[in-house]
Amino acid sequence: MDKGLPDPALTFTIPSIQDGTVLDCRIYHPASLSANPRSPAWTKHAAILAHPYAPLGGSYDDPVLEVIAATLLRCGYLVATFNFRGAGHSAGKTSWSAKPEREDYMSVVGFIVYYIHTLDPFKARKQCRLDNEDPAPTASPTLLMAGYSYGAMVTMSIPPLTNILELFATPESHAHAAQIRLRAESLAEQQNDVLGDARAALLQHRSPSSPTKRSIRIGGEEGSQSPRHSGDSFDRRSFSGDHEEGFRHSVHELLHKRKVLRHGLHLHKDKHGKRSHTPEQDNADGKLHAIVGLTVPKTAYLLVSPLQGIVPHLLALNLATSAFTRSRHPEAQAAEDKLVENHTLAIFGDTDVFVGITKLRSWEQRLRGQDGSKFRGLEVATGGHFWVEQGVLVKATEAIKEFSAELLDM
Repeated sequence: MDKGLPDPALTFTIPSIQDGTVLDCRIYHPASLSANPRSPAWTKHAAILAHPYAPLGGSYDDPVLEVIAATLLRCGYLVATFNFRGAGHSAGKTSWSAKPEREDYMSVVGFIVYYIHTLDPFKARKQCRLDNEDPAPTASPTLLMAGYSYGAMVTMSIPPLTNILELFATPESHAHAAQIRLRAESLAEQQNDVLGDARAALLQHRSPSSPTKRSIRIGGEEGSQSPRHSGDSFDRRSFSGDHEEGFRHSVHELLHKRKVLRHGLHLHKDKHGKRSHTPEQDNADGKLHAIVGLTVPKTAYLLVSPLQGIVPHLLALNLATSAFTRSRHPEAQAAEDKLVENHTLAIFGDTDVFVGITKLRSWEQRLRGQDGSKFRGLEVATGGHFWVEQGVLVKATEAIKEFSAELLDM
């Protein structure tokens, strides 16, 4: 079994594109983003993990979710976890329909795509490369969208990546999508400075001042004392009062620096690391510019204990006409088709208490049997919904390792 998760590289918040609800997020950097110049090349592969149902205790601190996150991190993925509305320190309440949670997930997807696009701390720094260091590959990276239990159900319902990215391409500057983009770009630029400087110092045989692991909270408290677990002592009000004011202030500063509203100018760094202004497209209409050459990753999906085809009374969810059951609604069909058209692995136990194994087998066979399907399922004997039976989580983890490694080689 993999060891537990390290402290996150970043702890921060973003607004949901649905209604601005503040969502608590974490990012874990893989070894390729360490200061060690002999570490593997950063290839921009990333994964997003969604947690179980909040009213039953689900959050990004769920132990099964942490095992999955640790597995993907050690396979070389940048890993993002987040709390849906009403979970952990995220604001709001869990919905009855799961539709707001779908847009919560889409918000994190938009953030991660712009974060990994901007995050490139070593490429522009010749002094940060070893003579025998291989250049990073130019192939499109993989974005693995994953979820466990309720999180898997929401993952199944989100639209294809191209549809999600349309929301972030040229948003109004005051829109939640614009705030998410600006925060992603700002945090990535910050990490470019921190990580690039750390590697340069090592290559120049200088000893950085005690490079202890530092978890950064953006938008609320910042520093090494950020809470590791949702259950730790923390003033929830800081996410709705001073926290939100700080968030609005940081977005305003970014807009001012970039002069998006009036001049269409963009702050960037040249090859020497100096900041300068370069003209971009005219944004006099108050919209953010579209990123030319945006890194659009290949998509893949991982579903662990998916709540497929049911309306569990315990969860009290109104899913009868949602995208989680087969429907002729175009959006619902597109959401299911993405699981067939992209590499997808569904892992479930044959003793799941929420979904009968006959229903899960039928669903898996139907999706796998479609022409050109890239969907496959893994049924784990004696495995239950919570993966507490002896040896079953190890089997699931090994399958995730194998699947995620295959994606990196494509």
